[in-house]
Amino acid sequence: MSLLAKLRKPARTGAGHDVTRVGEVLVVHAGDGGTAEARSLAASLPADPEHQVVVADLPPESPVELWESFAAALPDGQGPVRLVPGRRPLCFGSHVGPWLAERIARPVLAPYGLAIENGAGLFVHSGPRTGWGWFRPGRTPEWAAKRFPCPAWEAPEFAETRAVRGGAVAEPLPAGVWLRPGGADAVFERGRVRLIRTVPCLPDAPTIVLGSPDVPGLDLAEVKEFWRTLPGEVRARARFVAFGGLALPGDVSFGQALADALDAPVLCCTGIPVGSPRTPDVFALRQDGSHGWRPFAREVAYLPGDAQPRVCAHRAPIAGLPEVATGVYRYAPDAVVEVVEAGLWIRPPGGGADVVTTRTAPLDPARNLVRYEASDPVRAGRMRSVAESVIGRLDYPTRLVTGLVPVAGSAGHEHR
Repeated sequence: MSLLAKLRKPARTGAGHDVTRVGEVLVVHAGDGGTAEARSLAASLPADPEHQVVVADLPPESPVELWESFAAALPDGQGPVRLVPGRRPLCFGSHVGPWLAERIARPVLAPYGLAIENGAGLFVHSGPRTGWGWFRPGRTPEWAAKRFPCPAWEAPEFAETRAVRGGAVAEPLPAGVWLRPGGADAVFERGRVRLIRTVPCLPDAPTIVLGSPDVPGLDLAEVKEFWRTLPGEVRARARFVAFGGLALPGDVSFGQALADALDAPVLCCTGIPVGSPRTPDVFALRQDGSHGWRPFAREVAYLPGDAQPRVCAHRAPIAGLPEVATGVYRYAPDAVVEVVEAGLWIRPPGGGADVVTTRTAPLDPARNLVRYEASDPVRAGRMRSVAESVIGRLDYPTRLVTGLVPVAGSAGHEHR
């Protein structure tokens, strides 16, 4: 007899379940107070104004009687229920969603497949057509989404693992998609776990992760082919992250090569985003995929055929400094601190020499470069003094990886 048929049978005896509210989430559990695991999960879940979120504090393979007692404990209501498994592995039998919808006569949104925690959200992915599914009384189940909370960019293109012409593979992540070379799945497991667990799902922007450490680089033609499959509104929101190699033409930067190849403006993270979806941090990535320092420039925009990228998101180098222009902070009446991709630029308020080189120098994952304006011998000593003062006020981990570089119309010589 199928589980669905068993669940339709009247309960013989109920174990007795109680309901505990954790924030806006209901935890339905046995009378012993429930498990710390389920309560902790409930506390981590984000608000869901369109559904009543219910955490089922039951073992994944529970007998009929427990599910009947669970359903009886749910408060009466008319709105849809988002059903969340409360114990690991975070999954339900395939018949639980449709049965519960019939049993309580309410729509139920439940995971079809394994749910994976990603910060304050849940990502359901364990094969084709897995995800959050709608179960409505008397109706055929419908696929809804891969991610909770559901981002504005959720789309079928970010839901399934698929081959891309040229040999690449597009694999869904909580944050968006991972475009990587093909090959044995086990080769990518370490990177997969890291990307799923740490890269936050931004509510308004999909993250496109390119490449993988220690494997051959992606070809720009493969990236272009994948990009072509995305809807225009999704492309306009996307952020790129370089996670591994990319075959670049000549000495051009990662972001500029993308913009030129895609013939479109692109936004690139300077490292790998981590932390909160609302206020993510960024860490530079070394060649082996390990974390480097926390760049001041977090996102950089590139235009096709344009030699000067633009810093679009950054962290303040020193708390409390007044920002006089985007990424430019007044340090003294005669000196400002400008956030550039490679680190910081100490210059007079009116500008400095070799603007293109200073603003386009690529980020070194291992070092923060503090450049100071040295084109004018009269003011070079003053700018160096300001730069040394700025370095002394940086956060300690950044200070440890910082180098001082004069700018005098060319790259200059580095001083430690």
